[in-house]
Amino acid sequence: MPSLKKTAVHLAVMNALLITLAGSWAGADTLSDAITQGQVHLDFRPRYEFMSQTEKKDANAFTVQTLLGLSSKPIAGFSADLQFINVAGIINQYNSLRNDKTAYSVIPDPSESNINQAYLQFAGIPAWKLRAGRQEINLDDERFVGAVGFRQTPQTFDSVSISGKPLEDLAIYGAYIWRIKNILNENVPSQTMLSEISWSPSSLIHTQAFGYWYGNQAHSAIPGAAACFLSGNAQVCNSQTLGLRVEGAIPLAHGLKLPYDLSYARQLPYDRGSADVHASYYHLGTGLVLPSVAVHANYMVMGANPQGTYGFQTPLATKHAFNGWAEVFLTTPPKGLRSLYFSVAGKIMKTQLMAIYYDFQADHGTAHYGNELDLSVTHGFSRHWSAGVQYADYRRSTYGVNTEGAWVFVDAKF
Repeated sequence: MPSLKKTAVHLAVMNALLITLAGSWAGADTLSDAITQGQVHLDFRPRYEFMSQTEKKDANAFTVQTLLGLSSKPIAGFSADLQFINVAGIINQYNSLRNDKTAYSVIPDPSESNINQAYLQFAGIPAWKLRAGRQEINLDDERFVGAVGFRQTPQTFDSVSISGKPLEDLAIYGAYIWRIKNILNENVPSQTMLSEISWSPSSLIHTQAFGYWYGNQAHSAIPGAAACFLSGNAQVCNSQTLGLRVEGAIPLAHGLKLPYDLSYARQLPYDRGSADVHASYYHLGTGLVLPSVAVHANYMVMGANPQGTYGFQTPLATKHAFNGWAEVFLTTPPKGLRSLYFSVAGKIMKTQLMAIYYDFQADHGTAHYGNELDLSVTHGFSRHWSAGVQYADYRRSTYGVNTEGAWVFVDAKF
């Protein structure tokens, strides 16, 4: 657990920054106004998780995530955000990857107390926003960059980021990341850059070009850092990813819509990354959407290099949302991964229902990895309270182990 001394240092830095702001704009809002007229946020998520993996003891975890944040009132376009996190373990019969309980199945939710976010923001120029400090970054559907909100400890980034809309239908984003606080509460030194430009002239089409340069700067392996099955130093998996995406929805008769999603990306070595880092990604998706029900079909390929020794990786992604909730494929296998999956989602009153079925195969060769079924029921009681039950079942053919997981949770936001 991080020391109280480190937490005190973070608080002192934030306090000094706020005082500096207050002194710099002596005719504007005072520091007390910025704090007392700011907003307090409280998120509370108790969750029971069960995980069963072949050759491991069944894992049972009851954890409680608490997020407490303060957003100051802006002073001449400047504001500050500070958010604390606590993850308390009530039932600890599981391998958190930090507690040395390796006989149990893995549930990567270690107990911790820390600062989840702490950043300054400047929004004094219309349509532009600049942030500096520890922050969550969620880009698009989080396929490549996200906060991993499913886990009790989110992924946050010590970074400088800028976002803006120079034109009504044109958006630009850029960020430099010097440290990543991962889902195991480990700090990974980094030299990572993110860039995106998107054009959205209508609901029929949204186009995007992106580039991500991931550079792990650690001197040795850090638990929870991105991996890729290549042997070598901590930089062996460093990569650059360049890609394009086109998506939208075509309206049909009787309120019916035809969504589509086309993506392509190429991944090559970056910052001392291995020469084996050489793979492509593409995704084809479509379906039919009505106001109360949606059906989707997707084909996603995280390709392998010609030798079958490296599979396309997404080191900063919210990986739980893709390739199955059982999380068998958080790291793409060396021979790549082809996912054909179908989903059905609907809403009855305030209850959301979803089912997803996956078929997994290798990209290099003809191996069939396995199949997975994911089920979800969530209900919103009010704008503050919701609860849900989710289930995942991965059945192995040639890759991984049979994995079964279940989650019961309550989510409160104030």
